[in-house]
Amino acid sequence: MSLSFALTKENFINKISLIFPKISNQNERTLDARSIWIYSIAISPNGQTIASGGYDKNIKIWNLSTEKLVHTFRGHGNTVDSIAISNNGMILASGSWDHQVKLWNLKTGKLIRTLSGHTDDVKSVAFSPDGKTLASGSWDNTVQLWDVETGTKLHNFKLLSAVRTVAISPDGQFIAIGCEDGKIIIWQLSNAQMRSSIAAHNRAVFSLDFSSDGQTLASGSQDKTIKLWNLKTGQLLRTLKGHNQAVFSVSFSPNKENLASGSYDQTIKLWNITTGQLVRTLEGHHKAVRSVVFTLNGQNLVSGSADDTIKIWQLSSN
Repeated sequence: MSLSFALTKENFINKISLIFPKISNQNERTLDARSIWIYSIAISPNGQTIASGGYDKNIKIWNLSTEKLVHTFRGHGNTVDSIAISNNGMILASGSWDHQVKLWNLKTGKLIRTLSGHTDDVKSVAFSPDGKTLASGSWDNTVQLWDVETGTKLHNFKLLSAVRTVAISPDGQFIAIGCEDGKIIIWQLSNAQMRSSIAAHNRAVFSLDFSSDGQTLASGSQDKTIKLWNLKTGQLLRTLKGHNQAVFSVSFSPNKENLASGSYDQTIKLWNITTGQLVRTLEGHHKAVRSVVFTLNGQNLVSGSADDTIKIWQLSSN
């Protein structure tokens, strides 16, 4: 019996690779975080320090090169849901279910100050690029802006839904807010005016990240999808589908070519931003992947999971 079309071995392999993207566990290192359920990961700008926060109420600081635990910051009274490191690498901010935000000296572990003002769980914290302003988003339906140096509250954004995530654009002009009702709200920071409200997802928005040029915003949702948005127009550029459970975290690569996503389905996926194609699936965690972040050089991806581990993935430099 003859075939009515020609299908070479090479073409067959190419077609199969599009349907079943590469699954890779190569070049994976694992840190036993000595935590219970890691919620958030942050990496210092110099790429030498990993910070993690989790259910055990503590923040742990690791040296990426030696993989050794350097510090444990203690002070929160409940789960640490979000952490962020300032661009100068000096200050770490943490948000907790104890309703508080804390600022820490990253090198010494000393508590600088506690920011009190939220009345419910603090779900997300983010520094402005210059490190002078901190945004905190809470289950109390507010985003609060703080002066990092003095601890003074600068503004209180009141919303109609609980806040799951916040991100500040690379130029410091805008704050993006992801809400429990699936909306993304964009505020202009210079005049504290709302710029747009996007009915983005049909379930909660768990994660937001700006591309390094500030032109594109990525959102990860409980509805299992990732969406890419044009920040200027609010236009939906692309929807990425591949996870079969909620997407907890999204992170742009520094070169803007790829996006990483971590999910309740225990996998990390790498996407080509231009084509929307799934490039690779990283498997190794055996519980939900709560947080993913690229190192500044883009050669490593770090993930934190409910399986109590941090994984460092060596990626191709190109």
